[in-house]
Amino acid sequence: MWIAHFAPGLVTKPFAPGIPLWLLALAGALPDATFFVLTLLGLESFSIDKGLTTRGCFPYATNYPFSHSLLGMAVLGVAVATAYMFMTERKVSAKDEAILLAVTLSHFLLEVPSHREDVKITPMDSTHLGAGMFDHPVALFLTESALFLGALWVYTTFAPIATRVGYKRHEERLWGVAAFLLAQQAHFCFGPAPTMETRWIHAPTFLSEILLDSWLIGKLEG
Repeated sequence: MWIAHFAPGLVTKPFAPGIPLWLLALAGALPDATFFVLTLLGLESFSIDKGLTTRGCFPYATNYPFSHSLLGMAVLGVAVATAYMFMTERKVSAKDEAILLAVTLSHFLLEVPSHREDVKITPMDSTHLGAGMFDHPVALFLTESALFLGALWVYTTFAPIATRVGYKRHEERLWGVAAFLLAQQAHFCFGPAPTMETRWIHAPTFLSEILLDSWLIGKLEG
């Protein structure tokens, strides 16, 4: 999945108003961001699989045993919660840390129905999970769009007003962010891969999109 990974951060904002919205958004996509960093470092990898280009979206053969295993995601969740606790000046509660961990782990729950069989429980696991919604791009687009827009509604309806100042003062931000991410999802589902070079073009492009999307979502807050 793609923009649906930002949904858990939006949904949990009413329960964790003190955590920056950009960080909650990033936590949901953190395993993907980590994967692209590890790809640049040569520790994980993905490549265009021509056999998948006609089947649906994300036509890649993947090798990401750490970033896309449940155990690896748990490690990332603990890491981001711990880093936030030490880097922020505010008092971080156990609830805040649990929410950051849960948002990161939500990545696994969304990957299993969408991915082909390439997600694991542990990095060393020989069993691969995935229901293959990537092979049904229309269904994937509708599902991801519904999850993202539904989560956006939860945030705009239930989050404290102090955490919604950004788009309240600049109403165009809300519609702009929604339109931008939906367009991004459409390209993810229906657009072709721009080149065959995954490590030096696709990985930094995807990573930049995650960071930009998290920043843009954070601008809804202030």
